[in-house]
Amino acid sequence: MIRILPILLLTSLAMTANAQDPAAADTFEREALKALKAAHAAKKSVVIHIGGQTVAGGIKAIGPDSIIISNREHATIIVRRERIDAIEAD
Repeated sequence: MIRILPILLLTSLAMTANAQDPAAADTFEREALKALKAAHAAKKSVVIHIGGQTVAGGIKAIGPDSIIISNREHATIIVRRERIDAIEAD
């Protein structure tokens, strides 16, 4: 038991060191916009979660209240930014 305690302590310290500082995170809207702009600039696709559904595609444009994405099935998909629940981006 005594040998396990230092290992658990070191493991928990290593796990907390990798976590992002909560003070560095901004509001959802700003963080989402930052992720969308980065994906648009890098020409990478994103997965957007809206009301329990997912929409994947490349970002064509980012407007003040909507984003336009496209994928293999649809040339234009317009999403209201206020309806976005989560964004998966690299």
